[in-house]
Amino acid sequence: MSSTRRARKEEQKEERRRIIIDAAWQLFQETPYLEVTMAQVAERTRLAKGTLYLYFTTKEELFLAVVDQELAKWFHEVDIRLTHLGASQGEEAAARPRAPRARRGAPAAPGAGAAGSIASILSATLVARDAMTRLLSILHSVLEQNVSYEAALRFKVSLVANIERTGTLLERCLPSLAPGQGGPILIRMYALLIGMRQVCDPSDVIRDIRSRPDMGLFRINFGEEIRASFAILLSGALAPQLAPERLGAPPLHGITSAERRRPEG
Repeated sequence: MSSTRRARKEEQKEERRRIIIDAAWQLFQETPYLEVTMAQVAERTRLAKGTLYLYFTTKEELFLAVVDQELAKWFHEVDIRLTHLGASQGEEAAARPRAPRARRGAPAAPGAGAAGSIASILSATLVARDAMTRLLSILHSVLEQNVSYEAALRFKVSLVANIERTGTLLERCLPSLAPGQGGPILIRMYALLIGMRQVCDPSDVIRDIRSRPDMGLFRINFGEEIRASFAILLSGALAPQLAPERLGAPPLHGITSAERRRPEG
């Protein structure tokens, strides 16, 4: 087979794979995940059911590819917004007169305004992708439980690349973050997102209970709460680090505060 024909065949396979992923994504937006079947996907794509399994060995593997596709779109939008935010901050900083030196011991909160802007960017783009956040809420418990090593590795490699790139942009918007700190912050935000999404999507019986006048505490607005949670997390990352004893934590075993401060040698 010539290289041209081989390349064409690979293009056709990739195009068919994309069609299958798009069909599954559309079905998920119309039907709960548990009710979506591979037969429905095959019917939507006008492919034989057996053909689907040539591309995805399980339903979970198919939806893992769906998550990968939709996350890539989200990361792309966030990257654009963070790039614009970083550029506008640079312009504002250049035009701003030099501030007087802060008094010794005065608390500083560099990047506090940017932290709020970033929290708004991330939360707004996630709220606009309601179906994606619902799919993310079952990623670890369902979608990653019945997939091949190769499919899982492909997903994680793609996710790492997205997180590292966006994490670097986060650090540029918040210069007080240490290099490499942006990625772990995004992971913590992801954990917050999963928890908040699950809390905001209760069963029918819990939804009825939440409607009671005395259950207002559990009626949570996903968009508002995720923005507030992101803002708190970012503000905490920017705050000066406190010693363990100031945080109420016990000192290290066998080492006193004075010994920790004592210079070596």
